[in-house]
Amino acid sequence: MSLTDILELNKAELFEKIRHGLPLVQKTQNLLDCKDDLLFAWDAKDSCLLVRNWRASLTDTEGKHTAAGVQCQTLIPANAVGLEVDRVLASNEGSLVALGGTRGVTILELPRRWGPDGYFKDGKAKITCRTFSLDTQLFQNNPPLEVRQIRWHPHSVTDSTLLVLLNNNTIRVYNHAKLRHVWQVGPSVMRGTSNTSLSDFGEVAVDFDIAPAAKPRNPDQDNTTLADTTANQRNQTLLAAKSVQKQAKIEWPVLVLRENGNIYILLTGLDSAKTRLQGPITITPQARDNYGLESCALMVIPSLPPTVVMAESNGKLHHALLMEAEAAEHSFNEVDDFVLIEPAEYVIHVLETVELELGLKATSTTGAAAGAGSAYNCPIHLKRDLINELRYFAYHNAGLHVVSVSFISELQRYLDSEIEHDRLELTASSRAEYVLCTKFDSSEGINAVLGIALLQMPAGVVLLLGSGQVVSLKLVIDAQLLVTPSEYRKTGLEVDEQESGPSFVDTIKSLLQRSVNQPILADKLASPSAQESYELLNQAIEVLREQYLKRHDLVSAAFARHINQIQLKKEQQLQEIQDLEQERELISERAHKLAERFEEISYNQELLVRKCYNLMKQANAALPNNIVAEREFAKEVTRLNEVTKGLAASLDTAKKSLNKQRYHIAKSQEELKKNTYELPEKQHRTIKEILTQLNSEIDRQVTDVKRINKIVGL
Repeated sequence: MSLTDILELNKAELFEKIRHGLPLVQKTQNLLDCKDDLLFAWDAKDSCLLVRNWRASLTDTEGKHTAAGVQCQTLIPANAVGLEVDRVLASNEGSLVALGGTRGVTILELPRRWGPDGYFKDGKAKITCRTFSLDTQLFQNNPPLEVRQIRWHPHSVTDSTLLVLLNNNTIRVYNHAKLRHVWQVGPSVMRGTSNTSLSDFGEVAVDFDIAPAAKPRNPDQDNTTLADTTANQRNQTLLAAKSVQKQAKIEWPVLVLRENGNIYILLTGLDSAKTRLQGPITITPQARDNYGLESCALMVIPSLPPTVVMAESNGKLHHALLMEAEAAEHSFNEVDDFVLIEPAEYVIHVLETVELELGLKATSTTGAAAGAGSAYNCPIHLKRDLINELRYFAYHNAGLHVVSVSFISELQRYLDSEIEHDRLELTASSRAEYVLCTKFDSSEGINAVLGIALLQMPAGVVLLLGSGQVVSLKLVIDAQLLVTPSEYRKTGLEVDEQESGPSFVDTIKSLLQRSVNQPILADKLASPSAQESYELLNQAIEVLREQYLKRHDLVSAAFARHINQIQLKKEQQLQEIQDLEQERELISERAHKLAERFEEISYNQELLVRKCYNLMKQANAALPNNIVAEREFAKEVTRLNEVTKGLAASLDTAKKSLNKQRYHIAKSQEELKKNTYELPEKQHRTIKEILTQLNSEIDRQVTDVKRINKIVGL
């Protein structure tokens, strides 16, 4: 088992097939996706979708129990897919798969599953599936038109609502492969020279994501604002306002990111043609270089409030919170006068910026190599971790990063806290770990990530690289991500923790916390040169020295200090234990003496009490003024005492007589039983036979008498 391929997928039939169709000109794509226990992969050579039940194959490594010995299934589209697929996206419920490319989108309908291993159609090797191409004529008539992003709507009841972002600043909504709505999210990109001008100003939308649903603030006011745009639209808007008043409407905020870093928000319902575009949203705090001058990706984490992640191609990731504004802010006029932009009801507050290391920088002092390594830029793609909301993945041409957002757990702790005076302190910084590095030299060649899939139960991640190599790793979830501060921070212990300072474990963790880690180095198609190998070795040695060995030395020194302190405390505690043992012996001796003294005093006290009682009794009886009634009562008590003693003696005598009589009665009964006469067995049998014969004779004579009576009577 390889350390970089825990699931041994490099030998799998699925990846053996798709290796022959990998693109020559590489760029970051996502040709993999996983839904439950199914791993989907696009085969560009045969234009088909390959499926593998990774969980069943994981439990059955020898392939004995797979359905009909099938390791992977081939889903053949009924209609030929003529576009170059660069992303595979399964729907939320796993009923559809969207195959997206720069020149179109195709939806493939998955067949039903049955059988012991849950394969499609009980493990049939090749299955023809229905496919639907979206707006093929539109892309043919508009050559500059390209697809920027596709996402399934999270609240689709039928699991078939797909949102497609095009580079003409429109989002097209499809349901059951049919176009339902076209939402304008920016100025219209016209044909001709204006197309270039909009790209130069960065006004083209590059990505979007859907935030959690929210109720509209003032739907009546918003509808009135829309009605005032033109006289022709006033009547339609009023009718729409009445329909909104009849039924409660929920809006889904759609955040749209443009290339210049501006973020707009589109407020609309799930199945509504009417939209409200707001923006650009104010981003605070303001920065000199602005946010997102080279923006390339956007992602929303459904926390409370929602967390927005903005990625730039230079490796910067901005973590922000999407919050409602106290007052709506007006935006500047757009380039396109036909797009109505309302005052923004939201603001974005950036909490931190994480800078990723895109490839390993050379440690050589030569300016060319170092400069090339530090100036490398590439588009960054973001993917949420469905297992842990505090973590997401950033993959690009230089590998894979795992980013842990720490302040989300603090937000959750603050919301769940019942303490009135609790404070929200978002001081914990996020961590970015370089898990896989595919660029570790200054050359122009890249080994891009062509696919990423997240596995669940057990948790893992599968990566497909441009070289054809497959990397499968297990996801180790940090304990700090699982245990929130509210679970171990008690009200009564907070003061003690503040007085005693940080624990030794926290100190060791802070010493071991490193800003740069040594990622896994992916294999390349061509063997590196001697100079590249030397630079890579120097870089690895430098990282090990600065980020590993040096910190281990600090930890060793901290352990030595801690051990010395513990030994000193141990000696002091042993001495205190000896002193306490001596005091305990002294206290034990004193306790024995006090116990003996107490018993003696108690016995003497009892004697004195008895003597006092007798003296008081005699004194009371000898008093000359004692009344006659008391004397007679004393005499009566004495007489009753004597009578009682006589009755007790008589009762004992009667009991003895009764026992003696019982003894004689029992003895006489035993003698009577012994004197009882019994006939011998032979005589008893003879008498029984004689009686039987007499009985028979009597019966015969009775019968004769009855017969004679009948005769006489005739």
